Amino acid sequence: MRTLAGILLLIIGVILPMAMLFQLNSVLSRKPAPRPSQVGMLLALNGVLPMALVISGLVLLSARFSASPALRAALIATWVASAALLLVLLINRGAGRRKGDDDAG
Repeated sequence: MRTLAGILLLIIGVILPMAMLFQLNSVLSRKPAPRPSQVGMLLALNGVLPMALVISGLVLLSARFSASPALRAALIATWVASAALLLVLLINRGAGRRKGDDDAG
């Protein structure tokens, strides 16, 4: 089961950046366009979240990887950064809806 979860995380981590770019393309083609800060955070999430998924998959697949302190630190850092970016994006989307902005999310 652990091997299957690791393989699935690796596959999702490889496919996710392309799927997020297709989603970002549809977001950018809408009128009005999103704020530049929101686009920047989406692009940062597009880089950090797949890295967290791939590292998690490697940790689940290999005992040698899971014993490495540097990889554990990278795993924690990427998941914390992903969670922080998601939280900021959700807060900005909610703030934009409360203000009545059409360009939020």
